[in-house]
Amino acid sequence: MAVPDRSTARQVLAADGPPEWLVVHSEGVARVAAEAARALADNGVEVDPPLVEAAGRLHDIDKVATRGNARHGLAGAEHLTALGYLELAEPVASHPFYCLLDPERFPRSWAAICVSVADRRVGQHFSDIGERLDDLATRYPDDTEPIHAAREPAEALEARLADAAGLTRRALEVRLRDAWADGDR
Repeated sequence: MAVPDRSTARQVLAADGPPEWLVVHSEGVARVAAEAARALADNGVEVDPPLVEAAGRLHDIDKVATRGNARHGLAGAEHLTALGYLELAEPVASHPFYCLLDPERFPRSWAAICVSVADRRVGQHFSDIGERLDDLATRYPDDTEPIHAAREPAEALEARLADAAGLTRRALEVRLRDAWADGDR
């Protein structure tokens, strides 16, 4: 299994000279997704936190190139596969909000669920799912309806994660917020 370590994942992300907002977002998603994976692992769920962290860090590797395009996530998965990181493809391909409305691309693995949940919580800061989706709707006004339609499945996915981790949604939120605030461990 080929999973880039933290340093390598940062180099892969930096290769195309991403804007600072994208780096901040990606680092935050990596921290929060990895903490979600650790919460699952703590409850005996089989998940690979380093893989989840790398997928969280690289989930938007194609964001600038595919902005506002349904290829977002898929192009990133293809790029990472070409680099030899096949294990990152599914969590990257299934993270966009519209995958929550698409039975073909809905996040299924625990790695994909952790990245999707983290992406619904992290923009430039940690927020609740509704605030994050409202922010997306403001930035992508042509997608307001599907963005708002994604709220219920996003909430359900986070509830599923909390249940599998043996936590209440509130306890999971606190743990994820703390991971955001703590920075790299």
